[in-house]
This record gives sequence, structure tokens and C-alpha cells, in this order.
Amino acid sequence: MPHFRKRPIVFWSFPLLIFLSSCDAKPECDSFETRNAVLQSVSNDHNNPMAKYAAENSTMAKSSDSSSEAEKAKQPLYHLGEKIVTTSTSADKRTLKCSGALSVTAGDTKASKEVDFTVQQSSDGKISVSVAPFQF
Repeated sequence: MPHFRKRPIVFWSFPLLIFLSSCDAKPECDSFETRNAVLQSVSNDHNNPMAKYAAENSTMAKSSDSSSEAEKAKQPLYHLGEKIVTTSTSADKRTLKCSGALSVTAGDTKASKEVDFTVQQSSDGKISVSVAPFQF
């Protein structure tokens, strides 16, 4: 056992350094950041036909007496489904094409649609997400 104590710390940390250097973070379709970026992109689109449909067909918005309650009923609430799939991966594994179920609720009306999006990692490590336009 005394033999092991004489070895420098560099010797023991070398395998760890090899392991960590081989770990290169790649983009993921189902990461927290990706999910937030998809939801942000869709919710920022005020011409989103899914949200318009849900708001126009909500009985809560139609039957509400006060205008503030009607406005609350029309506010869309977005949800990205549990299952997000990777449909394709680039050769360098820095660009992913993904798909998942997106739903919007406005008042008592819910609408759902399959949404496609792309996750791309730049050379400096930043992730960008773009949602493919869709019709509803």
C-alpha cells in the first residue's frame, strides 16, 4: 500500500482528465433549454392559428360577464408533450431535427398539433432553436 501513496496526484487524475475531455456536450431535442425555446417561440407568435382557434372557441370567453375575465379566458397556455423525438441528426451531431406534440389551452378549449423544430449548436457552444411554421 505504501507504493500507491508515493505516486503523484497527476497520475491519479490523468484518467479523469481523459474521460472529461472526451465528453463534449451535444444539443438535445428534449432538454430543458430546448423545450423552453420552443414554447417561447410559439407563444411569441401572436398570429398563431392554434391559439386563435382555442380563444375563439372557448365558451368561457363567450359567456363571461366582465371583459377582464374574458381576456383571461382567451390567454393561451402552451404545453409541449412528454415525448419529443429526434427525427434526424447531422453528420457532426450539432444539428438535430425534432418533433413533438404541442397543445394550447384557452379557457375551456384545447387544441393540439405535431410541431417540428430544429436544434443547432454553433461552434462556440451556443444552442439555437427554430420552430418550423405550421398550419392548423
